[in-house]
Amino acid sequence: MKKIFITALLIVTIAASAFASPTKINYMALKSFGAEFKNASEVSWTTNANFIRATFVYEDQRMEAFYTPTGEKIGVSRGISVDELPVKAKRAFAKKYDKYNVKEAILFEGVEENAYFISAENETENVIVKVFDDGSVSVFKKTRK
Repeated sequence: MKKIFITALLIVTIAASAFASPTKINYMALKSFGAEFKNASEVSWTTNANFIRATFVYEDQRMEAFYTPTGEKIGVSRGISVDELPVKAKRAFAKKYDKYNVKEAILFEGVEENAYFISAENETENVIVKVFDDGSVSVFKKTRK
């Protein structure tokens, strides 16, 4: 009997969460996004305590826009090919991480800074490196395999 009650409670909880109201998105973030990405499609919003994120397709490219909880724009990111990295950024990465295979490159165009994030791996670890146009490099995240 106890198992039936728990199962019924679980089903009711799942059903209720399926019909929960969508997350409230800050009006200023919505307004700013709408003005900048008027023809965006497949827009989905997520929020946490630190930022609001819109994931969307714009001009046939998957992108993400980030806003503060109060709706101020932080920046926009999109995937790019390694060939699109500036020469200084490529050289700086290759100098320090020549034994790594690049998995992904992302351009982040921020209000305060622009940077490239390069995800790479070797036999023992994964690394995400932040590279600036001037060639300066910092480790954003490093994990062992």
